[in-house]
Amino acid sequence: MIGILSDGRASGRCSLLALALLVSAFAPASAADQEDATGSAALGFEQAMRMALAQTPQMLTARAQLDEARGGVREARGHLLPRLSASLTAMGSDNPLNVFGMKLSQGNATFNDFGANQFLGPQSLTTAPNNLNNPGWYRNYQPKLSLQIPIYNGGQAWGGLAQARAYLAAAQLGDAAARQHLLFEVLGAYVGVGAAQAFVGVAQKGIAAADAYVTLSEKLFGQGVVSKSDLLRAKLHLTNARLQGEEARNALEDQRAHLRMLVGLPADAPLRLSQRIRVSLPAMDLGKLRQQGVGANPRVQAQMFQVEAAQAGVEVARASYMPHFNVEISREWNSPSLNGGRPSYTVAGVLSWNLFDFGARGGALDGAEARVMQRQAQAREVREKTELAVGKAWREVRLAAERVSARNQAIGEATEAERLAQLRYEKGVSTIAELLAAQTELDKARSQLVAARYQAVMARAGLLLALGQLHMTALKAQPATAL
Repeated sequence: MIGILSDGRASGRCSLLALALLVSAFAPASAADQEDATGSAALGFEQAMRMALAQTPQMLTARAQLDEARGGVREARGHLLPRLSASLTAMGSDNPLNVFGMKLSQGNATFNDFGANQFLGPQSLTTAPNNLNNPGWYRNYQPKLSLQIPIYNGGQAWGGLAQARAYLAAAQLGDAAARQHLLFEVLGAYVGVGAAQAFVGVAQKGIAAADAYVTLSEKLFGQGVVSKSDLLRAKLHLTNARLQGEEARNALEDQRAHLRMLVGLPADAPLRLSQRIRVSLPAMDLGKLRQQGVGANPRVQAQMFQVEAAQAGVEVARASYMPHFNVEISREWNSPSLNGGRPSYTVAGVLSWNLFDFGARGGALDGAEARVMQRQAQAREVREKTELAVGKAWREVRLAAERVSARNQAIGEATEAERLAQLRYEKGVSTIAELLAAQTELDKARSQLVAARYQAVMARAGLLLALGQLHMTALKAQPATAL
């Protein structure tokens, strides 16, 4: 676990822990629970995923976007339906026209309002009636109910509904994509804790071996078989092995802290894994997997609905060129007080057509068409990236499987090499440098196997993520005791 010392000079240090920390920083391989935190709460993967779904910012954002899209659909659907509104108007005036109109609406107009008391015959035709010209202050209260019925708006309301539904579909797929990405992240953190525990186990084996080398060197030094230099090198090797063991434990705590953050546990909460996770893959060739990725990946499908929404936006913009026709039915009450009043009905049909607006509608239509081209370009980019991601992930899965096989074979060879080196050292036919080099290679092979196992798990999960099929059903959990 430390550098190989040869011919009295320190060669380059080959640190197991440097490799272990590097791999664990990328959430390294799943392995046995080498450390049992007594009293720790056993955390299953499904439980961890439920906790992460309930509190991570990514999922909260996705849910908010989904709720916003649902609200948009309800709003757009509402524009297609009649709208009932209520109002209350209170008005006071001494304007002759307003006062006469209020009295007329209330059914309170009389001949005397025309100044009939001043009419004394034909000679009074030029007399200005005081009651008509100076009516004094008068008030009117007008409660009103109005029903607006949309009849035709050039397709604007239906286009808005189609656009809102497309945005809702995109938001639902975005939520599905966010769930899969979160599942991938939680899987990496969960398996990463197991990997960090495995690195601690590797470090502990290295410490045990280094301690045994010190004991052996002391014995051989006492017999005069080896020099004191060999004994000092063995002790230095043990010191470095213990330091690396401590670093491995720190790396394990970092991994646990990351998992706690994802699932929302307190920073000081004890944590122990209760399961080991395997990932199952569909049996298909690369060509079919690419097709499946484009057809099933929620990010690709969400982009297609974004295109659909943009196309609906074009129809909404074009609707402004068409005439609009609506019907309004109202009932109102007019009274000088709030106690009842004279009821009346009004039915009106309103036809409006914007014939010229100095290019405002044309600019809006150009912008809507440009958004369609933009969304189409984005959809194409996502589709092409997905195809590349599927191919890359597929090759990584194959490589990871070969890597695990090679690392398993390397451990067997390194174990035998270390055994033979120890026998030669015990017989005094080799130096401590050869033995330490063999032990370093063995520790390196063990850590590389841990990394390879992690990479195999995450490569398979990465392929499912690229395909848009990373679900809990694709993950197989086993008890931690089976590790």
